[in-house]
Amino acid sequence: MANSQSSGNNYEYATVDTKPTSAGYFTKEINVRDILKTNKKIFFSIRESAADISAAPSELSTITVVLQFKCPGDAGWTDYISLDGSTLAIGNRLQLDDYSAGVLWRAGVRDDEYTSGSVMFGFDW
Repeated sequence: MANSQSSGNNYEYATVDTKPTSAGYFTKEINVRDILKTNKKIFFSIRESAADISAAPSELSTITVVLQFKCPGDAGWTDYISLDGSTLAIGNRLQLDDYSAGVLWRAGVRDDEYTSGSVMFGFDW
């Protein structure tokens, strides 16, 4: 299998099922402000890629997905950290509200954050 990206009119996803290269593997970047001009809400989620995870709980993925943003003028991406200090996990789904001009978002898996399994993650609106 191979890592892949999936894009559509109302979503931007990536699936990671093999160890990424040293650059990691990420969704295409999105501009939340631009999307919210024509849509009411935008969500970020992380899901197991298996069709029925209850059928094989011993085969759950061991992968850490990072959500990142980049403001205008930033030299690189910054990891998103929740105000309550919680970390992202498989099964998370959260709404993004970012009306800031020029801020880009992406999500991905770094090469050292993949152990096993397959997850799909990204944005939908």
